[in-house]
Amino acid sequence: MVAFEKCIPWVVYAKGRDVREFYFAIPGDPRHLKEALEIFAKYHVNIVYISAYSPPGVDRLPVFLYADFTDLDVDVEHIKKELERVAGNKVYIRGPSIKGFIMNEFAFPLYAFQDARLVVLLERDFQEMVRGIYEKSKGFAAVFLYHMAYAGGKFLVDYLLERLSLKGKELIEEILKVYQISGWGRVELVECDPQAMNIVLRLYDSVECKIFRGSKEPASQLIRGHLSGLLSGLLKADVRVMETKCIAKGDPYCEFHVERV
Repeated sequence: MVAFEKCIPWVVYAKGRDVREFYFAIPGDPRHLKEALEIFAKYHVNIVYISAYSPPGVDRLPVFLYADFTDLDVDVEHIKKELERVAGNKVYIRGPSIKGFIMNEFAFPLYAFQDARLVVLLERDFQEMVRGIYEKSKGFAAVFLYHMAYAGGKFLVDYLLERLSLKGKELIEEILKVYQISGWGRVELVECDPQAMNIVLRLYDSVECKIFRGSKEPASQLIRGHLSGLLSGLLKADVRVMETKCIAKGDPYCEFHVERV
């Protein structure tokens, strides 16, 4: 499977640049998006980032956009008026409080899709939280992280099962993609026989196990717990996931096996 690096720039740092944040909602027809973007092109304004999402049944397309006005003799208010003509409603523009540094303040709350609210963490932020739990809680941390994540995995599969009509191996393959899209790691399903409870998967570049490189033992507790809850829900049985290989102890990937409790 091929995967490409993706940036979700809720913060843009471009030293000395005049970057502005835009928000507007246009009719869902692609022609209106094209017309809006042509306004920026006409004035040679570089678009640093754009996000637009129009699910079926929604008649307006919300557009979040960063644009770079550095060294341009352009009236931002003039661009705003032209965009409002295309959008048919108000356009919001915000400049940086600190030149060259801007956060995405127009977007809140964040959603993965429809009613699924999203929380974003920096990888290092997440890792320091996990490290802190281990430092303060000692032996209790592993148990805490496992059971906390188990409940999350169980919830997630119940939520997704209401929206998917797949079964068996196809269902497991589809739901396991959530770990990649959430930034936890990239999953490869090595063996999958749900009836025999024979499931083996590999997780590449685990965000959790990277913390513990140099360990002599497998280090996944949070992701292992989440997988256990998720697969228990999928298989309609009490199962736990055991980690037999781990990047923390020098293996090229983390490998997990399912066993019935």
